[in-house]
Amino acid sequence: MTAKTATADAREAAAQDASARYPEYDFSRPAQLGRESIRHLEAAFESFARLWSSQLTAKIRVRTHLSLDRVEVVTYEEYAESLPATTALVAGAFDDREEPCIVQFALDSALLWVVQMMGGRTSALPEARTFTPIELALVRHLMEGTFEHLHASLAAVLPGAPRFAAVHYNPQYMQVVSASAAVIVARYAMRLGETETRATVMLPASAVVDRLAATAPDAAPAHEPSHTLAQVHGAPLELTLRLEPMTIGAGEVLDLAPGDLLRLPHPETLPFELVAGATTVARATPGVRGSRLTCRITTTLEDTH
Repeated sequence: MTAKTATADAREAAAQDASARYPEYDFSRPAQLGRESIRHLEAAFESFARLWSSQLTAKIRVRTHLSLDRVEVVTYEEYAESLPATTALVAGAFDDREEPCIVQFALDSALLWVVQMMGGRTSALPEARTFTPIELALVRHLMEGTFEHLHASLAAVLPGAPRFAAVHYNPQYMQVVSASAAVIVARYAMRLGETETRATVMLPASAVVDRLAATAPDAAPAHEPSHTLAQVHGAPLELTLRLEPMTIGAGEVLDLAPGDLLRLPHPETLPFELVAGATTVARATPGVRGSRLTCRITTTLEDTH
């Protein structure tokens, strides 16, 4: 009983140690990006944060700083549920693609930008509300530059340059992709003067993953027909020099003994068959070079090439 208890305790401890070292795998949301890809995206999103911070500081005349919290792959439904019920969602469209990218930030932060751009001097966040037509025009002008910075930072993985498409306010009603579609989300902490707020950038994974894999250091080179031809030319083949076959009965084979002679049906003047695998590719005559047996190709069978 003591030995059994000790074995059970050891197994339980090993299971707990494995659980601590290896996180549970969620099969409903399989990971699509490796560590190298995540690091590549983090570097690109940090570059975008620096450009966006500089743009906001210059345009609204309030010192702005953005720091990247994390980059993650989630479903669009999970992304939408993580946002406030009312917020600014600026969609950027790509040519020849239906899925947009999204730059999201708080409405009160955007209204502070507008106040500053119109000459106001306040660091307090206004009450959050939707934009008026004039405010929307100012925000659009600002976001057009933001999308340029986004493209400059992530041009290698984006399907093209995003352009301003629309502003939405409710993430639950903004169904730009299917709820179960995978999206790449960068989450930022934003500081406007002494005020802290949040911002996110969402990219459709379907538009990014293939390009991201192609830019990885260990990415396979693009396939070309010459690669296949080179692979075929380098494939090893076993060559056999074969005489004309003969047919005998099974009983004769069983009666064979050392010293028996078999009359081969191959004429002395007929070349042998040179066989690659199971395919006859040429005819050849036997010969000798030094201490090695050789064969001289007499004809090739063009219909096998």
